[in-house]
Amino acid sequence: MKLIDSPAGLAADPAIPSRDLLLDPDRVAEQLSGLAHGRLAIDSCSLRRVKYRIGESLRVVYNVAAGGRTFVMSARTFPNSAAAFRQAATTATPVGAMPGVAHDPSTNTVWWTVPNDRKLNNLGTLLDAPIRVRQASGVAWERSTLVEYAPERSATARILDAQGVVAGYAKAYLDRDAPDVANQYESVAASLASINGVRTPRALGWARLDRILVLEPMRGVPWGRLPQRDQANAMRHFGSALANVHELPTDFGRGPFQRYRLDRVLKSADLVSVARPDVAAVVRRLSDQLAGGPPTPTSIVCVHGDVHANNVLFHDDQVHMIDFDQGGSGVASADLGSVLASLMTRRLIDPDGVVAGLGAAFLEGYGSVRSLPSTAELVWYTSAAFVAERAIRAVNRVYQPTLAVLAELLELAAETLAGKAAIDD
Repeated sequence: MKLIDSPAGLAADPAIPSRDLLLDPDRVAEQLSGLAHGRLAIDSCSLRRVKYRIGESLRVVYNVAAGGRTFVMSARTFPNSAAAFRQAATTATPVGAMPGVAHDPSTNTVWWTVPNDRKLNNLGTLLDAPIRVRQASGVAWERSTLVEYAPERSATARILDAQGVVAGYAKAYLDRDAPDVANQYESVAASLASINGVRTPRALGWARLDRILVLEPMRGVPWGRLPQRDQANAMRHFGSALANVHELPTDFGRGPFQRYRLDRVLKSADLVSVARPDVAAVVRRLSDQLAGGPPTPTSIVCVHGDVHANNVLFHDDQVHMIDFDQGGSGVASADLGSVLASLMTRRLIDPDGVVAGLGAAFLEGYGSVRSLPSTAELVWYTSAAFVAERAIRAVNRVYQPTLAVLAELLELAAETLAGKAAIDD
């Protein structure tokens, strides 16, 4: 694969020749206008989600303004898109004047209009909940608005009551048992209830047959939206909150946490080098250095598993941690390294927007509750997080800010692993 003049700076992918077209909102608007066959004028498109699997498929989700309303539409490329369309057309239903499913043979793509989805057949129930679901929810459920949507996997809706006040958040799953997930949330929330400074959402209700779970709303904003003068103190509180989570029983999650398995980390490195041949040399060097694996852990803890910025909300001196769906048992550095790599990446992307010393404040807060892992363990997992989270997600989600600094990010990862870059800056 050779580099082309791609807006994302990615190598050409012969399996998905339409990739860059499908990432361009203006060109997508033109394509959708043709699929609507003149029945509906497409006013604009805005990209809201990407999932790119190199050499396999591309999925995109767009907000589409047309005919005075906004539709959410998802698309996926297929080797045989005609067959995929024929199968989808047997169950799809129109949404207003927009077709429920459409086929674009020029890009080998099938489009679905929400609530139509290739696999997530409870999406319509989430967005227009019937009485049985509203009664089981535990909240005053008047209407729903879509917040997060991962086609074929899950979706989250904000629940509003009759006055338009947020009453909770409902999550629809493809294949997870709602009571099981509810039990996970309840166990974590109950165990943290007596600890000052940290809260997690309680499960308010569920509809088991519909695979829908309702969680209480949590107040607060991500640290990146806090004034710079408050960010260090917020990260200190976050560190102590995460340490308290790590003190919980390890059976609250989904079993052993898998993201930092050595084979998965090295596979992520391989994929990044394929997608961006310009950084292949540093990726190979970093992969060779990581291949020795992490130090033997001294303990296994309850890890959150998804501690990105939007899953940690700050309200006064309280830390509200949400989205425990990925939690499990693992080493503390799996969470710690994820946070540290994220902070270091943000400083690469926006050096003026992130104050110095946040990593140190975070580790200080953690250390005030429980002992920090060894430096060797922290360094390995932080370096692995640069690869298995920051770099591969930038490719898979075609996240332009990180792709723009990918070479610098990988050099920083190598320097971190070699002990030449401070993880607590």
